[in-house]
Amino acid sequence: MTSIAKVGKRGEVVLKKAEREAAGIKAGDTVVIFGRPGEVIIRKIPSLEDVLSAPPKVKISVGDLARLRGKVREELEERLAYEGSTGH
Repeated sequence: MTSIAKVGKRGEVVLKKAEREAAGIKAGDTVVIFGRPGEVIIRKIPSLEDVLSAPPKVKISVGDLARLRGKVREELEERLAYEGSTGH
């Protein structure tokens, strides 16, 4: 969605209802604002409730997680040993 807005005397910009709805921004929400040369980006920071109510992106069993952690630990130990033996 694209629209045009004017900047007020104190630097405020009002987001239109359709823009807020598209971004999922409601009154009281927290946003992060990135200022870059020639542009400003506004993103909603999800609340803890938003994060916890979202379906998980990855499903993994406790056993699989434990095995994965073990493999990662082994790989890190191998890399550290290699770097230590080569002087890097």
